[in-house]
Amino acid sequence: MSGPDAHARSDAQQLRALILAAGQSRRMGRAKAQISWRGRSFLAHVLAAAAEAGVSERLVVGGALDLSEPARALGADYRDNTNWREGPTTSLQLGLASLGPGPVLVLSVDRPHLRAATLHALAAAVARDPTRIWQPAQAGRRGHPIVWPAALREALLALRPGQSPRDLYARPELAVLRTSVPVDDPAIFDNLDRPEDLARLNPPPDPAP
Repeated sequence: MSGPDAHARSDAQQLRALILAAGQSRRMGRAKAQISWRGRSFLAHVLAAAAEAGVSERLVVGGALDLSEPARALGADYRDNTNWREGPTTSLQLGLASLGPGPVLVLSVDRPHLRAATLHALAAAVARDPTRIWQPAQAGRRGHPIVWPAALREALLALRPGQSPRDLYARPELAVLRTSVPVDDPAIFDNLDRPEDLARLNPPPDPAP
């Protein structure tokens, strides 16, 4: 098939990346997106990793801190979540409503240390079957980031305040779509939420200005 219909179908199957960065970073005591590690910010690391995985679009959702300037300087689109206090699901929904069609890789700004091989493995899995919920797994345990198929976007957008994507897993017809991608990457379980968590980075973060 060729022509406009084939192009639209191809576009609808391309992997897109949503970077959640709207939180206040209260436990960290400073904005996680702006922490410098290996000479660049956490946000820059996550955006670079998404680009290297071959995504067709990158969108950052901020909130407590305006990240529009650094996001756009790094070649990403940006949306401001004015409802960020209501929880991360609101950022997820804003991002999903703003992105083009296709499966979505949902990344958080507090995992700058994800291995490139992990995102490449997820991208390859999506290329094989874009209809499944893909998650990296190590030693049989699933972690993050998650890739949501296009067919579940409406269900995610329909989540009510207080609900999270985990509520979808309880539905038997959706639970069977969860599929693991074996990786060797402890960062899939690692949330960098507090100052002491930064000690797990190797090398340590750059000195704060």
